[in-house]
Amino acid sequence: MHRRPRILFVLTLLHLGCPSSPTPTEIVAGQTASIDEDGDGVPNTEDCDDQDDQLGARHEDQDCDGLKAAQDCDDQDAQSLSREQDGDCDGYRPPEDCDDNNATIYPGADEDWEDGVDQDCDGNADSVCGDARLGNIETCDDGNEANGDGCSSDCLIEAQCTEGCRTDADCVNEGERCIGEPGDVDGATGQCEQTNVSPEGLEAPCSLEVPCGPGLACLGAYAWDEGGWCVADWLAKDFYSHDLAELPEDGSSYSSSVVACGLASVPVDIVVYLHLDHPRPEDLVIELEDPNGQVGTVLQNQAWSPGPIIAQVGSGDDQVNGRWTLRVRDTVSGVSGTLTGWSLYLLSRWD
Repeated sequence: MHRRPRILFVLTLLHLGCPSSPTPTEIVAGQTASIDEDGDGVPNTEDCDDQDDQLGARHEDQDCDGLKAAQDCDDQDAQSLSREQDGDCDGYRPPEDCDDNNATIYPGADEDWEDGVDQDCDGNADSVCGDARLGNIETCDDGNEANGDGCSSDCLIEAQCTEGCRTDADCVNEGERCIGEPGDVDGATGQCEQTNVSPEGLEAPCSLEVPCGPGLACLGAYAWDEGGWCVADWLAKDFYSHDLAELPEDGSSYSSSVVACGLASVPVDIVVYLHLDHPRPEDLVIELEDPNGQVGTVLQNQAWSPGPIIAQVGSGDDQVNGRWTLRVRDTVSGVSGTLTGWSLYLLSRWD
């Protein structure tokens, strides 16, 4: 009897093509081996991206942004900065962050006005109301802490030319008249003023060096080289604008307006105060337009420092009450700046 020979069948598996993505393991000599396509020493099951040898293990870089936890400000957020970029990990990098070793100091931080530290990086170690510098939550700072002069005792702009009078009948105190309603500005009002007062020292000579007494203002102190004379202080007022505006670098102008009211009829002293944050003020051209459309120069590509700037606008016989517009143009690109705010001092007379 013949026995059938045994036939051994060998099944050969042919790998006919590459799959669209690698399998996690392959069979090598009967054992399972991990795949590491980018050769970074991290198997693909643990790798943030096995096609990129710069992205390593997920347990070392949980947000897979290429930074290990010790290098990353937030290892759960792929958009966060590295500790090399942002030393205190407060979300801001120098030079915007003026102290990159303290996470409580950064642009926009709450300011402690009494500790001598510039928490919000606005250049003021402490913003003190009444120091004539505008910073932090101040929207104006006229150098005093008086109420009722357009800038309040806590350095916030008071209602100007929107809460006042339309006729003399709206004035309740004896001797008051409704003065200086801007007729061409919708919603603007005049102001009730004691126009018949005669304070001691009225019409006395005065200047910036020899100011007038209480209840008086020096007419022509800025406009006339020889000085002027004392008039009732209601003829002079300050008007404020709080902008916090980044100035355009495309050659266009930034415009900001204030409405003047409660004055006599024509301006004598026109004085601008600027609050600028710009590394090169000499790049700026700043003009002031009066309510009649007349334009004068405030700054023209020249050095600037905080303080009063006398503006020559119009003929001196133009209407003082109405809209005054400041226009700021940065003539050189590459360095940006901000107009924090500005104010306009007007001393008027009757035409």
